[in-house]
Amino acid sequence: VTPPGTGIIGEGWNANNFIDGRLPTRHDIDPATDHHPVILMRFFNMDVVNTAALKLAGIHKTTRDPAGGRIEREPDGTPNGILRAAAKLLVRDLIPRPRQTELVEAVRLACADMHRFGITSVIDPGLMPFEVSAYQAAYAAGALSVRTNMMLSWHGFREEESEAELDARALSTGLTTGLGDPWLRLGGLKMAIDGGTSSRTAFMYAPFEGESSVGNFNRLDPAQLRRYFRTAQEHGWDVGIHTCGDRAMDMVVDALTEVVAEVPNPDARHNVIHAYFPSDRALELMARHAIGAVIQPTFLYWEGDMIFRDVGPVRAANYKPARKFLDHGIPLAANSDIPSTVSQNPFPALYALVTRRNNVGSLVAADQALTRLEALHAYTTGGTWLTREEALKGTLVPGKVADLCVLDRDYFTVAEEAIKEIRVEMTLVDGRIVWQRAATFAGE
Repeated sequence: VTPPGTGIIGEGWNANNFIDGRLPTRHDIDPATDHHPVILMRFFNMDVVNTAALKLAGIHKTTRDPAGGRIEREPDGTPNGILRAAAKLLVRDLIPRPRQTELVEAVRLACADMHRFGITSVIDPGLMPFEVSAYQAAYAAGALSVRTNMMLSWHGFREEESEAELDARALSTGLTTGLGDPWLRLGGLKMAIDGGTSSRTAFMYAPFEGESSVGNFNRLDPAQLRRYFRTAQEHGWDVGIHTCGDRAMDMVVDALTEVVAEVPNPDARHNVIHAYFPSDRALELMARHAIGAVIQPTFLYWEGDMIFRDVGPVRAANYKPARKFLDHGIPLAANSDIPSTVSQNPFPALYALVTRRNNVGSLVAADQALTRLEALHAYTTGGTWLTREEALKGTLVPGKVADLCVLDRDYFTVAEEAIKEIRVEMTLVDGRIVWQRAATFAGE
């Protein structure tokens, strides 16, 4: 039982999957409890909180919107519980930090859940030092059965950290991308410049549909981008930066390509995470400088028609343009972005990459479809490029690790509509069976 006054956290939800398709407010959460602050996190784009959380955080009618954030309000000015972008920091102290034993158990449970979907490797981005320690403890305890690359939280990702703390993280330890073994490794540095489209916190050139002005939800000072990238490049760190808005993407790609031209590192694996709306210029620069694109077809599938609602049909025609990335020769990887999305199941996502259809049957940028093999590569070899592990895994050939899954039907020959229904029968990691449907769901 959660003691009164202790925060309750929820993640992995999407308003588009609610019956009425709207965002919840404090009035939807309040009936559950008035003794605990409840914070429903939509990752770092938005929180929805109950009245108890608003009271404990001192958020009321006269509370001003913080710089880079917005407090949504009812007609009389009372906060309705929706906190966008930097406004989330107002309730950050209400979130309890888990104990290391809880985190180790969470790692064990997460690995078991991923094996159900055939997942054998992950990148966990934006980790704080205490979370890195928890991974090390989980590994030592034998609780880590998914190969894990840890990306450290860096500028823009967690707004509660200071510039000095973040600079020291990259510079003071002498560590860099690639340290570790085939099970647990240091990846790159995770940054973020803006929010997302469904929360209307992405940094765009033109307003979202139905709005008259462009919001400024930058999570870091754009003038500092070159300095951040140069620091990482000079010290051997790869950078992956959350970038959703079209304006944000041009800013990121321009700054990053300037730095990699000035400080050459032929083996750098910098990447733009999400990469929703690339301009022709961004595509050309990414191809010229081998900057990867990391997309999440899970959003394409699970968010239904929200993209049309938020940016309209013209901009939606350039949403997660996988075909453009490949045709330009840009390294392409795909992932789930859990817990920011509904499910880590890769098969609805593969279906979306191949068909460009979402969960309500609408086509989204149909000309950006991939072949089945290209989509599979995005989920396998694309990831190994990001982590510099092409020689270790990603394909089933002699000399690489035996990480694989057995499916209930042939991904390459089933009807397109059946791709999203594929189920995993068995998952092996390092040649050892770690999950088996027949043993887990006997009699199903």
